Amino acid sequence: MFQRQTPTPSRTQPPQPPSPRSAEYEDDTLRGPEPGPACAHANLVRCVAHGSPSPHERWHYHDDHELHLVVATHGKAYIGDDIAGFAPGFLVLIGPRVPHNLVSTDAPEGGVAVRSLAIQFKEDTLREATQLFPELLDAMAFLGRARHGVEFLGASDDIRRRMHRVQAESGLARFAEFARLLNDLAHWPSCRALSSTDTALHHAGSPRKIEKVLAHIHAHCAQELSLESVSSHAGMSKGAFSRFFRRATGHTFTEFVTRARITEACRMLRDGREQIASICYLVGFNNVSNFNRHFRRLKGVTPGEYRSDTAYRRPRGATMHAGVTHAR
Repeated sequence: MFQRQTPTPSRTQPPQPPSPRSAEYEDDTLRGPEPGPACAHANLVRCVAHGSPSPHERWHYHDDHELHLVVATHGKAYIGDDIAGFAPGFLVLIGPRVPHNLVSTDAPEGGVAVRSLAIQFKEDTLREATQLFPELLDAMAFLGRARHGVEFLGASDDIRRRMHRVQAESGLARFAEFARLLNDLAHWPSCRALSSTDTALHHAGSPRKIEKVLAHIHAHCAQELSLESVSSHAGMSKGAFSRFFRRATGHTFTEFVTRARITEACRMLRDGREQIASICYLVGFNNVSNFNRHFRRLKGVTPGEYRSDTAYRRPRGATMHAGVTHAR
């Protein structure tokens, strides 16, 4: 099985949204749990699993690519400048130094033993391997296209089993399993680009102010939020706050709030039965036409199409099993 961490005690406070500029650099000495013997010797593929809550649930980045599969809980994924809802079956490839954090919002009291499975691998080592295996060149081209992050739509329980097979093998057999998986991902039929810009970080900034601002926005996202009120909450002038917020998140204040509201609308369209007009007001929009316009701009479809189109109704939850029991 994947190496896993014992969950820490359950939170007494609701999850806090992350701050892109407070991303914490994660190197080999900071990661836990320790890799298995095959990982330590091969130094190409690292297989880890963690629960929720976990030390891994923080805004961070690292030098490796990370294939990340959610197997339990629902929540919000912050990857670069993208905000997306996640559920079991959420499969993403995150590029080197792209800041990210997945925050579970419905973990039971006592936590979940295994929330995510991850395979981390080094691009430089893989690039060197192309000298011996030219067949890997297709995979390298794919990694270049996916550098800012990509979501693989329609992942099934078979992906979990294949990730476990990568971890279970050693030596050349492990590399072969990993190469097969990477090849299939390179030809995946339905993908969604995540971060829209180059959000790779090379240093971390001051975390506390932006974390306070984002926590306030997400706590009041369904209510009326003005630039004046939030900048006042941050103790800044509107001009200074606008510049600060754009540097920290990659978006203007208005655009960030809009994206957060559309993300919540997607969750309600996918998981709930509320009428579209009701969802519009529940997530904080004040008229349906404005809601529909922003939804189409960000998702490429109308809210009704999103709800009915099987390409956006991903088969999550019903077929995804972690292979371990939840913590009690």
